[in-house]
Amino acid sequence: MRMLRDPDATQREILGHLHVTEHLLAQTATLVSGRSCDAEIVPMPDLGLPHNVRRIHGGFYTGAYYRWDSAVPMIPVDSTVNLCGVALYRVEDDFADEQEFRDRVTAARAVLTEKSSYVWNFTSGNHFVILAENRTPGALPVGRYLVLHASAAEFKNQYNGLYPAPGNWYHEEIRVLAGQNGRYLRYLSGKPAERFARMVAMLEDYQHERQRMCAALILGSEARIAEEICSVLHYGMPDASSVAIGCQWLAGDQPQSLLLTRPGAPLFLVRSKSGGSNEVVTSHGLRTLTPHGLGVRATQPLDLAFDRDHLRIAGRRVGLDQSLAGRDFVAIRDFAQETDLPRILDECPGTVAAELQQVYAYHRTERAS
Repeated sequence: MRMLRDPDATQREILGHLHVTEHLLAQTATLVSGRSCDAEIVPMPDLGLPHNVRRIHGGFYTGAYYRWDSAVPMIPVDSTVNLCGVALYRVEDDFADEQEFRDRVTAARAVLTEKSSYVWNFTSGNHFVILAENRTPGALPVGRYLVLHASAAEFKNQYNGLYPAPGNWYHEEIRVLAGQNGRYLRYLSGKPAERFARMVAMLEDYQHERQRMCAALILGSEARIAEEICSVLHYGMPDASSVAIGCQWLAGDQPQSLLLTRPGAPLFLVRSKSGGSNEVVTSHGLRTLTPHGLGVRATQPLDLAFDRDHLRIAGRRVGLDQSLAGRDFVAIRDFAQETDLPRILDECPGTVAAELQQVYAYHRTERAS
């Protein structure tokens, strides 16, 4: 496992559990391959707690890249792979006021709910729709920008989905490698793993088009999208032998991505630099890993314990199908621009190309009326 500079208390606890996950990944790859295999986990500065309790119970956390070496296709299913990302669009026309913004979002939701096979999920977890503004000339023109954060929810819990939901297309193919102290690794291998990886690869283009369609619905017309600045995944599979959870993997010819912060705080368009310790080699070439946000910390010691059908966390018993969203012992990390931004850019080298101020927002705790 690569080092994480200056981890906070939550990250120090998580890193201990990730060492076990890394060992279990290598053990599983060795088992299915019939030869010695290794694995590596690369934590990001935003390493933190996912809301998904099943993912924690399976040993996977947000803000990290997971890679394994295997001669036989293998997928760790509790990484709960789905595709999620952030898209940034420069818009031609503005919204008259906040009410018009909310009315447009509400209308877009109605269309998707009533007339589309898409699943509206901009109020799920940390997803959102934001109207932002660039006020300083530079890499981006001065003006308004639409920011979308959502996942391909149509391929989540359904029969055709990628989440390890009971009764889905691969559920009967799941195998388990048992570890110690309640730890384990659930996985697919062989042909089911091959199919899983093909589906993830197929969904990359799907996710980009999904974001663009949602943006056009909110704006009222695709013609109102003046320019797509970036559409970057931070959740998925960089190749068939790796999973990125809450971290972006950028090719050298597409180095720009958004760094998300907190509700109401600035967003930063960052241009990553090559040559740092955050680079990894995939079957598609060299990729630069970057955080997509600040991550979620615990406000008290985690004291994780893994029971068969639930998780003990921060003195609480939480079922595997429950969520940590909104719990009183978790919070988005604080953000002080003058100290935290340089720290992130020191660990994952890059420069700020633009700073975007949030104007209006629609998300889980501030929904359109």
